Amino acid sequence: MEKIPFSKFTSYGNNFVIVDEVNAPIFDETEKGRFAHFATNMYFGIGSDNFLVIQKCTNKVLASINQVRGYWDELPDLDEADFIFRMFEPDGTEAFSCGNGLMCIANYLFKTYQLESVKIVTEIPTKHPKIIDIGTQSNGQSSWANLGHPRKITQDLFNPQIVKLHDDTIFLVDDLKIGFRSHDLEPFSNQTHLSLNGYIVFTGEPHMVMFPEKNGVLSGFEEVLFAGSNYSSTLEKPVERRVDFGIWLVDRIGLALNNTYKNMFPAGMSINFARPVSAPGEKGILEYRCFERGVYKETLACGTGAVAVSYISKRLNKILPGENTILPYRCRLHEPESKILIHENDTGECRIIGFPVMLVNGEFELNHL
Repeated sequence: MEKIPFSKFTSYGNNFVIVDEVNAPIFDETEKGRFAHFATNMYFGIGSDNFLVIQKCTNKVLASINQVRGYWDELPDLDEADFIFRMFEPDGTEAFSCGNGLMCIANYLFKTYQLESVKIVTEIPTKHPKIIDIGTQSNGQSSWANLGHPRKITQDLFNPQIVKLHDDTIFLVDDLKIGFRSHDLEPFSNQTHLSLNGYIVFTGEPHMVMFPEKNGVLSGFEEVLFAGSNYSSTLEKPVERRVDFGIWLVDRIGLALNNTYKNMFPAGMSINFARPVSAPGEKGILEYRCFERGVYKETLACGTGAVAVSYISKRLNKILPGENTILPYRCRLHEPESKILIHENDTGECRIIGFPVMLVNGEFELNHL
């Protein structure tokens, strides 16, 4: 029976199992995706949203990845990087990037190797992996990841029949229709379908952002999607009912969009709902929630989603440029003081700042892969 050493971290309720392959491989490349099932299974495994692997960035490691995955025609030039960030979804597929996961890795490297900042490769399953900076403050209290400039999504991830650009980075997609049974939306609405509009950008992962404001997309559902932000078990049942319905609605919309419009979103699309909660003219506080494409459900928070929400909100003049605060709605149902900081510098690079926590170090007894 093989014992797999692991660390489990959380960042805003986003849970990750981390396996350290810095000094030596724990798995063959073919085994990593299969272990994701055990890492993420809460009933017969460890239990997490995703499985992370941290590796030294060397040509030997890159060659071993490419031999199995075939990601690149030739090995990318990544000599400047110290480490490689890998993230695997519950079904074993490899994700591009993850803001919360990167902050957890930064915190892990600080605790384990006393490294305050490193250069790390993300977006491994793409033709052009990206080197970014991540780190942890010297007091160990907060970690950060510089996710760089949000980018226009590429055609292999977004393939609409009609392309509408909001600006040189953001796509606008409208009239996405989702049907419901006659009683599904009762008592909050008598509608049997929703027509949705959203803004799409790539922040290391593909994200669509919607604003359920009055007279806008999902008009009338803002109080359902963001019901009882100060929710606790002592609140009255009607508020609890709106919270439960909002959770169902986010998952229903996320699954429906990814299934109905699979030709448009061939690799899947994470769906964010956001609203400004600060007064006009203030620096900017946003509340959001996110259905993640690889997990097939809403998670308590999403780092690349928080960056997408911040970036798009600024370009729509909903908040002012600079640093702003993102409130992860689902996480705040459990931890009401939770907040994510997004700093956008003068050149448009976005840095996410948060407070990851190590939950446990352990060994998983693996019978077989």
